[in-house]
Amino acid sequence: MKILHVAKITNNKFNGVNAVVPQHIKYQSECADVRFVNYNKNVIDEMSQWQVDFKSLEDILPNLKIQGFIPDIVVIHEVNNIENIKFYRILLKMKIPYIIVPHGELVKLALRKKRLKKKIAYILLFNKFIRKAVAIQCLSQLELENIKIKTPKKFVSTNGVILPDKYKTSFNYDKCNMVYIGRLEWKVKGLDMLFEAMSLIKDFMFQNNVKIDIYGPDIYNRKAEFEQLIMQNNIEDFINIYEPVFGDEKELVLLNSDIFIQTSRHEGMPCGILEALSYGLPCIITEGTNLVSDLITFDAGYNAGNTVESIADAIKTAVADSKNWSIKGQNAINLIKEKYEWEMIAQDAINRYKELGE
Repeated sequence: MKILHVAKITNNKFNGVNAVVPQHIKYQSECADVRFVNYNKNVIDEMSQWQVDFKSLEDILPNLKIQGFIPDIVVIHEVNNIENIKFYRILLKMKIPYIIVPHGELVKLALRKKRLKKKIAYILLFNKFIRKAVAIQCLSQLELENIKIKTPKKFVSTNGVILPDKYKTSFNYDKCNMVYIGRLEWKVKGLDMLFEAMSLIKDFMFQNNVKIDIYGPDIYNRKAEFEQLIMQNNIEDFINIYEPVFGDEKELVLLNSDIFIQTSRHEGMPCGILEALSYGLPCIITEGTNLVSDLITFDAGYNAGNTVESIADAIKTAVADSKNWSIKGQNAINLIKEKYEWEMIAQDAINRYKELGE
């Protein structure tokens, strides 16, 4: 099968789409013929053997055809890129089917952000682009259920993670080191809810020596807002904000933590949580992360619901449950092995693509 992936990404791996698109391409290439077009023409690390050079969008498919590559299907990542409008029209003229991977952009909560601007853009541009796709690839069942606008066929084929060589083997019992690794984005990531929850249980956190370390880039220049939120909630003694970590440094941070916490309002399929689970860390996560069902099924962490109060309760439950952290950590690794290793994710996606052509 010949698959062309199309996206608009950079090498900043703290953006989830930037991180996962290369992994989809890499692992799908083990069982299919794959190419990659990056709208912004940035050369993506380790993608040179798949990435296609081009001068204009009109040149891409004719040049690939000369090379003997006529895609059976095109996978377009994200909806809200203006380049999609020109490119999907080219695909329709050449009668090449495409699917869209919205990465969470079509769920109700995401569409409410800048609502009026998006409503106009979708009416004028993006609704037809969505309707002409052969399918929408959702990253979770919850994402699929929360896409309410009119779409073609929808199916679930998710993100994955690479199982590391090391994993968590020992936990603290006289304190609790929690960690969040991700963007300093308070609304989508729900960090404002986390801060409010912490303010409700300050005495409990002090008595049980609970700290939360946050690692992430200040993409939107909002670090000052975060520091203000922390002061407003009077939780300076329990939280620290650090620069982003990568590679071996990130691995060390995860292995030195007891619990990973993420309180997102909505996500596609958050790679930070999958990565934490792969290292054997129990996780506290909200329903908006799309992973609560798996977490409960495998007993790999704690359901934080979707409110400030439920997040506070989940933190208290997790801290009081320290004797079971190692068991939940092993369950977390089992969850990844059974459902989220990249090899099986890639094969599942290709099987789904083939079904669309039958």
